[in-house]
Amino acid sequence: SNVRYPVVYALHGMFESEAFWEKRGLAAQLARLREEGRVPPFLVVAVNGGNTLFANHEVGQYQDLVTKDLVAHVESAWRVKPGRSARGLLGISMGGQAALRMAFAEPQVFAAVAAHSAMLLDPIPSRETGADNWHMRVLEAVFGAPIDKERWNAADPLVLARTTDPRSLPALRFDCGREDRYGLAKGNTLLHETLDARGIRHTFVLEPGNHGYEYVKTVLADSLRFLGDAIASK
Repeated sequence: SNVRYPVVYALHGMFESEAFWEKRGLAAQLARLREEGRVPPFLVVAVNGGNTLFANHEVGQYQDLVTKDLVAHVESAWRVKPGRSARGLLGISMGGQAALRMAFAEPQVFAAVAAHSAMLLDPIPSRETGADNWHMRVLEAVFGAPIDKERWNAADPLVLARTTDPRSLPALRFDCGREDRYGLAKGNTLLHETLDARGIRHTFVLEPGNHGYEYVKTVLADSLRFLGDAIASK
């Protein structure tokens, strides 16, 4: 047909790839929501960012890959609606941190952004404060060893939210499990309080649950409806 669709770009968590969308059962959950008429039509593009936090750094310009190269490719190669108003961004854990960063740093790209269990950390993590070696290796590969505070702050949504222009932001929704084993409820609550203090409209929900896809599946329908409603009506 000649129908063109809006697009949701989906960003995975640490130690995963674009395969997460199907492997973790999220594609099947979206299919059920579609069959039940609970979400409007849109396409999903799952992105592989490795363990880069989807950030720009020496290893590669992964934020640019998402916000510039990939968006341009999808809109030139596929039958989709072009432009910001038809683009949504969804991220989980590491991908949630990246999605919120892109919302604040490049608000002109996406019309709506949603995140589950976003990796919002305060203070900057270190082995001395209890971060494990596996996660620290990933973070140090991106931000230096020891982590460079200036580079970290430049990519930290908790920092960017303090100065981002509220007039240009996409629609925002983020949530976290109260029992998140990495303590991410603290950082997500802090972001909510920062946005609230600045009068920036957003939706924030603390739900029962831990860190992982068992939790994500309890809230995914809410974020997909939120994104779909924001981009499919244009």
